[in-house]
Amino acid sequence: MHPQPQPQPQQHLAPEQGYASSDRTPHDDAVDDTVAATDLQNPSDALDFLAQVAERDAARSPGERPHEQTAGAGAHAHGNGHIPSQQPTIYPLLQTGQLSVEMVSTLLLRYHDKYHPYFPIANVDAMTPQRLWTTASDQKHLLTAMLTVASRDVQDWQQTHEACSAHMQDLIANLVYAGTGSVEAIEALLILSEWPPRQPRCPSIGRGEEDAAAWMLVGTAIRIGYLLGIDRTGFRTANDGNTDGLDRKRLAWAACYISDRQISVRLGKAFWSRGPGPMTALGTRDFPSLKPKQPWQDDYAAIFQANLDLTQLFSNAHDVLYATKDRSQQLHMGGEYVKYIDDFRVSLRIWHSTWGMLSCSAPLKASVTLCYEYLRLYINAFAYQATLNRLVAKAQAASPNGVFATSIAPFADIASTPDARFIYEAIDAATSILSVFNSLDPLILRTMPLKLWLCVIYSGTFLYKARCTGVMGAEQTGRVKQMIHDAVDKLQKASTCANDVGDRYSRLLRLLWRKPPSRGDVSRTGESATQHAYAAGTSMPQQLGPGDMQQQMQNPASINAFSWLDLGAVGDFATTNNSLPSESLDGLDRFDDSSNGGFGSFDQGFTIPLQYVWNTASPYGVMF
Repeated sequence: MHPQPQPQPQQHLAPEQGYASSDRTPHDDAVDDTVAATDLQNPSDALDFLAQVAERDAARSPGERPHEQTAGAGAHAHGNGHIPSQQPTIYPLLQTGQLSVEMVSTLLLRYHDKYHPYFPIANVDAMTPQRLWTTASDQKHLLTAMLTVASRDVQDWQQTHEACSAHMQDLIANLVYAGTGSVEAIEALLILSEWPPRQPRCPSIGRGEEDAAAWMLVGTAIRIGYLLGIDRTGFRTANDGNTDGLDRKRLAWAACYISDRQISVRLGKAFWSRGPGPMTALGTRDFPSLKPKQPWQDDYAAIFQANLDLTQLFSNAHDVLYATKDRSQQLHMGGEYVKYIDDFRVSLRIWHSTWGMLSCSAPLKASVTLCYEYLRLYINAFAYQATLNRLVAKAQAASPNGVFATSIAPFADIASTPDARFIYEAIDAATSILSVFNSLDPLILRTMPLKLWLCVIYSGTFLYKARCTGVMGAEQTGRVKQMIHDAVDKLQKASTCANDVGDRYSRLLRLLWRKPPSRGDVSRTGESATQHAYAAGTSMPQQLGPGDMQQQMQNPASINAFSWLDLGAVGDFATTNNSLPSESLDGLDRFDDSSNGGFGSFDQGFTIPLQYVWNTASPYGVMF
């Protein structure tokens, strides 16, 4: 018989022996450090902390966790603990045959060359065709967004664009429904907000519908950013380091700030994101991934910082001048805005002295210039509206008995007005926008972000109001009309199909400038009391009674009844003013040649197509 093995005496560790400080593991120290450093302010912080502790516990060395080492041995049986290579992720659009690998590679390269420079937030690895399978697995939202944008402006890729857009909509729906997200999803949403996919069922006249979709996309991106905590990346700490992950998060959140401010101002909505802190002062050093790798490449980091600084000025101008309607009206009547506008003009000159000579490619230079000129218009146009509102108030106050005298042209002697310098600069900024836009090739315009196209529409609307109130003389009006004509032509040529974005907004400009009213009196330019439908050459009565005034105040076709910043109201005004029977559509092709400075006509092929009908049978609805 073999001797039975003697049981070894069981060793018991004393509490102080088993947990002596000399036997502590690095893991234990890490947990204790986390406990000491964690600031638990709400239940969400507590849950995040518990998740971090669980992750640290799962990362213990094999010696500390023999149980899990045995259980997971099969998963690491191949080659030094590395997971064996798996089959490449099947991207749905590839699986269904709607895209091929060659098509995806072509679109990624096209996005990198044509679109990425204007808004360089996409991860560079995601644009590399050699990493397609990894990107399809780890960055599917970003991949689909880039494919959607890159296919939107080529006529032969329209079916591809529709397929990518539909798949993107599914991804966004799942993203919102699940309540989760990632940095790449934020990048995808922001990219789509800059280049909204084509909506096949939309009105034939542009009224800012794309901005509404962009606002929703930006809002979703910001909420995901808050959930991920990337809003804290703007606050530097001593142990931040310089990791690629942190740099990417910081860039994504800075892009959220830029997109949020720009789209919210255009729509007149409240801001959703916190801006950079007062002590942050983000600069090019904070965006190392945007620095040029070769001397001949554009410095995207510098361009991004220039846009970031310009957006900060934009945000401040909005908060001071346009925060609320009541506040703006108070400034209009009190006159305090003069100091604010002067201060903003100084800030603009400082920005221009810093970034005005930025060396970059012509399209990028044009994009920065358009944003700068639009901000100059946005600030100085406030004085124009203030002067107009004061003229209306003065006219109303001078008629206690319902009878008051009016001047034929409220801005005929613009040089004598207190705000002449501001109004002159607003006109100059608006015409500069048209000049820059008209100098660009339609193929370049086709790939530019939508916000740059809208700058032209805003400037054209402001100039229309300036013309109708007598700000511009006959010679200047003729030059502006020609610029509007050229801008309409550029918008049409930049469109890839009927009812495209450029096509729709070119119609808006045409309708607006087709037959502007003759220069009238203050009452016809009041905020709620104007009459627009007087025929050219018909003089206004020199005195108005209470009945006439009441009728004009109720007239919706008022030159001052809409803001040049409200594209929806501009569209309503333009279509109301030009409501003609179908057999008279050829009248829309012409400017009013009988007005001062009249300038020719549009091309004869202009027609207004029927409104597109909502197709409830569509499986995808509105495409994102």
